[in-house]
Amino acid sequence: MDKEWCEECCGPCDCWSPASSERPPEGMELEGEALVAYLDSLTEEQRQEIAGPWPVRWLYPWREGQPERGINVCGGCGGGCVGLRLVLGVELDLICVDSSKDATATAQAAGCNAIRMDVRDLDPRHPALRGTRRAVFTMPCPDWSVAGKRLGLQPENIEILVDAISDVAEAYGNVWRAGGHHGDASTAVFGDPYDDVTVAEMWSWVGELTEGKRTAGLMLAPVLVGMGLLAAGAPLESVIIEQAWTLPEPVKAAIGIEYIVAGWNGVVWDIMDAGDYGSPSTRRRAIMAASREKFLTRIEAPGITTWASDAIGWDPETWINTRGVRKTSGGNEFKLGRTMPGVTSKIRGWYDADDSEHRFTIAEVCLLVGLPADFPVIGSRSSQCQQLGDVFSPLVSAAVWGVLLDIKWLPRLAQYLADRYPHIHGQDVYAEAA
Repeated sequence: MDKEWCEECCGPCDCWSPASSERPPEGMELEGEALVAYLDSLTEEQRQEIAGPWPVRWLYPWREGQPERGINVCGGCGGGCVGLRLVLGVELDLICVDSSKDATATAQAAGCNAIRMDVRDLDPRHPALRGTRRAVFTMPCPDWSVAGKRLGLQPENIEILVDAISDVAEAYGNVWRAGGHHGDASTAVFGDPYDDVTVAEMWSWVGELTEGKRTAGLMLAPVLVGMGLLAAGAPLESVIIEQAWTLPEPVKAAIGIEYIVAGWNGVVWDIMDAGDYGSPSTRRRAIMAASREKFLTRIEAPGITTWASDAIGWDPETWINTRGVRKTSGGNEFKLGRTMPGVTSKIRGWYDADDSEHRFTIAEVCLLVGLPADFPVIGSRSSQCQQLGDVFSPLVSAAVWGVLLDIKWLPRLAQYLADRYPHIHGQDVYAEAA
């Protein structure tokens, strides 16, 4: 498979890649106690070979009382997981997958289970994934975002991607049928899949994307992986997608309709801005929340405001120079006494307009995107800023996860903000939210 995208973003790729066969090893078709007995009869080395790159424990059937299993695809440095663990206080058996060496190392250091893998090598029919209940997709966005080249917005690229989404779903047997399963998740059953279609072949269906194929085509993942998990019998219950707010409506509709056809009761797209959830910087994103059982509605933003200057203890009258990379109402400068414009990788070079040597520390950048100041970001300063600029806001993540997991997320979000920024959000804010 072509590794151009991975190599450009991460350097020469030594990510895990699958074996040539996508068929499960003999014996893995068993279920329940028969599967347990078979796995127990193997050596640890044999179990690891079958499970790779996933943990051996995932080969075994999920049991009541164990943490739910989930995958965080293109999870980056783990911001979405912070929303789950540190904001909501929930521990899932969640594995983050990303092709970046530094982002994977950061996620691991932050407490995530993380695997370095190109998303295009993730086979949803892998026997270790059949217990997956939750999935998150936060693919890179340069081909959609205002800060990027927006090549994905070209009509011909949108058409290719939308067609590929439909073709992949059909390959997994997810199609409309008279009297079929749509509308009732309890009776959802896929049709006959195309057993001879490999994951590599499905990814090739977005290979004709002009110029922008490096990241635009990755929006195939929520269907290729999600529908693949469902077709393989995984008890997938919820899906979250986080992407640039400029993601075209036809792409959002194409993804959403496949989950509706699969019988899911709740599929909602919305535009959510981290600045409305207490982040010191804005981050406007297209978010899809989907549930097999729940009927979902759009999440109402709490409208909690945090000034960037207060978050990091700078003078609110400080003007920040962005070295010409941002066009704000003040030109290439903006005042820090506000919820500041969205953080990008270029923040590595932003500076105090009155003192060019006064720049943001990595700890300050962490606070500006809603992470703890001591979040263990690994890599060069450029790599660290890239990871933080790409982060799935833990504040927005907490709200979406809270809805899907039936958790009262607002009091926990308020408490997290009070802990991060105690001189701004004290117990009075927590009490109001509670």
